[in-house]
Amino acid sequence: MKTLLLARPDHSTYLYEGLWKNPEIDIKFHTFSAFKKGSWLNKCKPSVKSVNSEVEISTIFTLVHRFLYELQKSVDFDYYEKETQIAEYFFNRILQKYNDEFDVVHYWSIYCYQSIRDFQQINPKTKFLADVYAAHPDYVREILEPEYDKYGLSIKNSHFVKSRDRDISSLEGIENMLVPSQYMAEIYQKYYQNTKIFTVGYGLFNYDEKPIKSSERVFNEPLKLVFVGNISIEKGCVYLLEAMEKLSNINVQLDLIGEIDKHQKDIFLAYSNLKNTQFLGKLPNLKILELLPNYHIFVLPSLTDAYSLAVSEALTHKLPVIITENVGNKDDVRKFNIGKICKVKDSDALIEAIFSLQNEEYRQYLSENITNFIEDNKRNSYSSKVLNVYKQLLVN
Repeated sequence: MKTLLLARPDHSTYLYEGLWKNPEIDIKFHTFSAFKKGSWLNKCKPSVKSVNSEVEISTIFTLVHRFLYELQKSVDFDYYEKETQIAEYFFNRILQKYNDEFDVVHYWSIYCYQSIRDFQQINPKTKFLADVYAAHPDYVREILEPEYDKYGLSIKNSHFVKSRDRDISSLEGIENMLVPSQYMAEIYQKYYQNTKIFTVGYGLFNYDEKPIKSSERVFNEPLKLVFVGNISIEKGCVYLLEAMEKLSNINVQLDLIGEIDKHQKDIFLAYSNLKNTQFLGKLPNLKILELLPNYHIFVLPSLTDAYSLAVSEALTHKLPVIITENVGNKDDVRKFNIGKICKVKDSDALIEAIFSLQNEEYRQYLSENITNFIEDNKRNSYSSKVLNVYKQLLVN
């Protein structure tokens, strides 16, 4: 099966590594903003995503993309329009190199949808699969706008709104879509009733060679919670901090790892003096992975999250998780009983979940269930499930 993967270096890197090892598939991968494994750049900047040596990386696009990202922090311009123009130029040049027809082209739609449409015209037998890893922008706006209004903020500052036109254009007329959760599938089926939507959860990508055993974790008080991500309204951090304020007399400690959204700093400044809460700032991913075993529970109270890789990393370290009903990982949490699922926008629901996880025996039980989840992921990897989707496309 000849397959072309066009993507940014996110879950695509794990997908490629799994498919590349599979003799059933002949795959080519093109990406950007990554370094070759073992290269001097990789050694100098190990925090940057790394890929196998045979992967094609556009160095020029990487540099321009990074320049644009930094420039938009200080200069007002349509970042998403410029990003799309540059990405389309990059991916169009890639597609022009290929005359042979691929069986499957799996692509990250927001970066190359125009180039893909042109390529479809000359390759009518090829099956195309659009990878969508964020909720529909109109759905997100419906959830977020009341929260923004509550704090006197403009929803126009949200990247979901800024990138809306690009995101919707990228999905116009697509036949096949891949999403990471049933939560996402239900959202998109309302907007694209004629599109075939496939669901494959990311699961777990990295396994520690010496994973911590639940019996080895230090269960001394206080109960230590950790949040990892952008500290923002979108991630539900206000509700989490409200919960910690109400728990000020309980022996519970929360660490928040991540940057505070630049437009929302005043909101979170009000919680900076909570005695049971620490803002640790942005940390390298390797440092975060090093710190995770020091905690008892991972919390992600997002207002909407397609599928959180931060939750996956916590589960790899056998941390029970608390998430909301609007986080795509809930499929796994419910199936394997590896944490708590709370009502969204509800600090009292978070408190109830935290109280339930104060019980050490119950946390041990959940940690053992995580072992089952890890073993299931070893048997049924993300890449093997995506390969089955490719096969379904070719049969149909």
